[in-house]
Amino acid sequence: MLKYTKVKGKIMIREIIKPTNNNFTITIPNEYINQEIEFILFPLNSNEIRETTYKSNKKQDISTLGGSLNKYANPSKIELEDKAWDLHIMDKYQ
Repeated sequence: MLKYTKVKGKIMIREIIKPTNNNFTITIPNEYINQEIEFILFPLNSNEIRETTYKSNKKQDISTLGGSLNKYANPSKIELEDKAWDLHIMDKYQ
C-alpha cells in the first residue's frame, strides 16, 4: 500500500513490499517526470517495523499535559463546551 507524506512541501511516496522475485516495476507520478528523484531500497524486518511504529505511536503520560492549553482558554465560552457540537451542527445545516 502506498503512503504519501508531505516533507518540506514535497510529496514523499513510500511503499513497503515483500518481493517474491528480483523484478519490481514502479509508476512515477506525472509531476516527477523530468525531475531528479531518489529511489532507496533497503531491507526491513518485522521487528524493526514494529519497533518504529511503537515509538512513533507511543502515548504520552496525560498527567504531564494537564493545564498545558490553559493560556488559550476563553472563560466566557466554558459554559458552551457541553453543547458546542450540537450548536455547530445546527449552525452549519440551518
